[in-house]
Amino acid sequence: MEKYSKWRDSGTGIQPFLQPVPARTQQLGLWSAISAVKSYVLGPLVAVVRFVALGATAVLASATTAIGTLLVVPSIRRGWTRCTQSVLARLALLIVGFYTIDTKTISLQKGRRTSAKQGNNGAVKSGDIIVANHASYIDILYLVAKYSPVFIEIDNASTYARPISLWAALASPARQTPALLPAKEARPLRDITEAARLNCSGPVVVFPENATSNGRALLQLLPMFEDAANLDEKSNLHILAFKYPFQSFSPAYSVGSQLGHFFGVCCQVYNLLVVRILEQDETPRIRDSAVFCDTGNEPVDLDEAVKEKLLQLSRLRMTKLTAMDKRDFLAFYYKRTKKGYAQQSI
Repeated sequence: MEKYSKWRDSGTGIQPFLQPVPARTQQLGLWSAISAVKSYVLGPLVAVVRFVALGATAVLASATTAIGTLLVVPSIRRGWTRCTQSVLARLALLIVGFYTIDTKTISLQKGRRTSAKQGNNGAVKSGDIIVANHASYIDILYLVAKYSPVFIEIDNASTYARPISLWAALASPARQTPALLPAKEARPLRDITEAARLNCSGPVVVFPENATSNGRALLQLLPMFEDAANLDEKSNLHILAFKYPFQSFSPAYSVGSQLGHFFGVCCQVYNLLVVRILEQDETPRIRDSAVFCDTGNEPVDLDEAVKEKLLQLSRLRMTKLTAMDKRDFLAFYYKRTKKGYAQQSI
């Protein structure tokens, strides 16, 4: 749309913030009629049933979380949380229509095989760092189902962060990205990973774009590993890429009513999610950064290395737009559409 052309990336021509729409060939003729029946007749009935099932799942999740708080031994609490959250999150994805998830461990080196399993990718431990692009709140459910991790909110200026709850992480795509976090709450990433390791809380998820895109390109990544205070030598990096193939309605979410979008996702008979995980021995290592690198060895620019690997893994193009551009876009979008917007206080 011309009125949003300010946020079209000049280098790639991609508008990464507007909700994706089907290709024109999928909007014509018989396909259009079938899509209308699914969207306005069958879809709402399916969505109502799914909302009821999800409500029961949410109640069960709250109950299991309450039980988990009573467990004082960190390893036992972690085992309980991992088991219950993984089962319930996968159940939620199943209810919503993600019956199968195309997950593969990928090698970017020519001649190496791609594996459908994660056995060769190394165990993801508490205190490790998962780096991924962010295209939807569905990303959160997948990560909970697979890793039961710690989610964080990142300060755009300092790249320090604060842990947030699962529910806050699920709701964060609908909120305006805060430019700054309260100084007393923003902590170096290393403090968060060390606490996660000590308390057996799971790996820490970092979305370096710090905002959701529409899944068609990457936003500029924050330099999360530029500050030495963010570097934890004991943490291993794990790089993931999310994609949402679709025909009529995209599960990727970047703008608009999150509840309305979720209803649209639930109206579809099935939904697709593709996850690519980088082979662990091809993932950049924190110990190879300038802070920890042995004398005589060439240090690795972690931010540049992570950016390169994520671009190759996702097969997406990098725009020049940032989370702050997304913030400005949302303010303009909701002002023009005159819809309410839940802003987070800064």
